[in-house]
Amino acid sequence: MRLDRILRYPIKSLSVESLIQAELTPGQGLPFDRKWALARPDGEAADNADWHPKSNFLVLARDHDIAHVKSHFDELTGRFSFEAPGGLHGEGLLSTEQGRSAIAGGIAKHLGLDESGTPILVEAKDIGYFDTTEGPVSLLNMASVRALEDVMGQDIDPVRFRMNLILEDVEAWAEREWVGKTIKVGDVTMEVSQDTGRCIATHINPDSGEQDAKVLHGLKDNFGHTNMGIYAKVIEGGSIRTGDSISVID
Repeated sequence: MRLDRILRYPIKSLSVESLIQAELTPGQGLPFDRKWALARPDGEAADNADWHPKSNFLVLARDHDIAHVKSHFDELTGRFSFEAPGGLHGEGLLSTEQGRSAIAGGIAKHLGLDESGTPILVEAKDIGYFDTTEGPVSLLNMASVRALEDVMGQDIDPVRFRMNLILEDVEAWAEREWVGKTIKVGDVTMEVSQDTGRCIATHINPDSGEQDAKVLHGLKDNFGHTNMGIYAKVIEGGSIRTGDSISVID
């Protein structure tokens, strides 16, 4: 079993970024993963940096045109930039209010939101804006994705599931047996906390924004559940790198 890809999403619901290696800290997710999010101006997250559920943010499940925003994060400078259809460009430093406002304003323009609907780009305080606080590192078994592709008769981009660690050389659905167990990925020890239950966002093509795959139906009708992937909590930190071996400790 091996780690094939490392993925993160600096701003929740925006573009994915691939990493070669990452340093993980106990109790935390990947560095800069979902560290920022586009908070709805009328939601609780707009003026409170604590963890909040995804209903408080702009997310692909509701705001489909977010898929057309292609972004880039420079970790060294903290500068975030994006391109959108029609020649729309935006950028700014995520460490400054002016930079965050420029990014949020550009996204609002792309989505056709007026001033009252313009999101507020917020920064997480203690833990990133993941869908769970119990296991902020997510793992996806590509063999399970391929099993779903086979029964649905179509390709399924793994980015639909917005996971962090993409696994290869694992039997399909074997990861579901890891819940409650400890695993080793590179130098890092993790405790697998739960299956990852999926939502309607997985029906949306991450490039086009179109609803073109009934993932929940494919899972439920053929496998009797709507899970894809697992969440894990870092117990002992360290370095992970693509190509690292993965083992189940107990």
